[in-house]
Amino acid sequence: MLHGTCQMSKEIQSKNIRSLIFPALSSLIWMEYQIEELVCHICYPLRKLLLLVVLLLELITKMEWLSMMERGSLVQLVYGGEMFRVFGHEKIWVLDGGLPRWRASGYDVESSASGDAILKASAASEAIEKIYQGQTVSPITFQTKFQPHLVWTLDQVKKNMEDPTYQHIDARSKARFDGTAPEPRKGIRSGHIPGSKCVPFPQMFDSCNTLLPAEELNKRFEQEDISLDKPIMSSCGTGVTACILAMGLHRLGKTDVPVYDGSWTEWATQPDLPIESEESSS
Repeated sequence: MLHGTCQMSKEIQSKNIRSLIFPALSSLIWMEYQIEELVCHICYPLRKLLLLVVLLLELITKMEWLSMMERGSLVQLVYGGEMFRVFGHEKIWVLDGGLPRWRASGYDVESSASGDAILKASAASEAIEKIYQGQTVSPITFQTKFQPHLVWTLDQVKKNMEDPTYQHIDARSKARFDGTAPEPRKGIRSGHIPGSKCVPFPQMFDSCNTLLPAEELNKRFEQEDISLDKPIMSSCGTGVTACILAMGLHRLGKTDVPVYDGSWTEWATQPDLPIESEESSS
């Protein structure tokens, strides 16, 4: 999953936090586009292409990404970091505890956009205007190296269900996994993929929403009879919180945990695929 978590450092307390968050948010949308284009071969409308102008202007250098957000958005930033890794970027960090811990530690924050961000936004607006007017905008090369072994498809999960080679862990809540609670999306069946085990993603964090130490993480997986000596793949509802499990496993030395991209939402909408639930097993 990610390269690691980043501890607080007095050396960066005067950094403009907004300028650090903006590239990370942009990267998430960019990787979203890359996956659709390179994996699903779906052509996005002009609106998405215009967004890419903003992203390309922002993402013109290779750097070590520092991601920090409020706890509610930390999941999305971990997912964004995983997408970077899927496309060949290894130097990815997520600030452990996010913005709340940063604030609690007494570091600086600011609520206004930096002058640098304003200039980049202005340049992006000019580029968008040129596109609307039919003018040419100079291309910028964004180099990627797709890592297909980190993203699983429905067919791979189906094959693994029939002939298990990977341990399958599900990041959803126990109630959703057991099928005793409805899915948040209408029309989605309740339950889980046969052979999978439930490790709810909040179990990776302590009460302060920081990633647990390795010893505690190991206990969480051992409780569900997950062996670190065997291959592991993760899923969830839509392929997002599964990345939290991958991050926890990364801390334990498992750096090659694939995520089932379509996850339960894709599996449960296929009427010919089997599901298990507490009701079916009773």
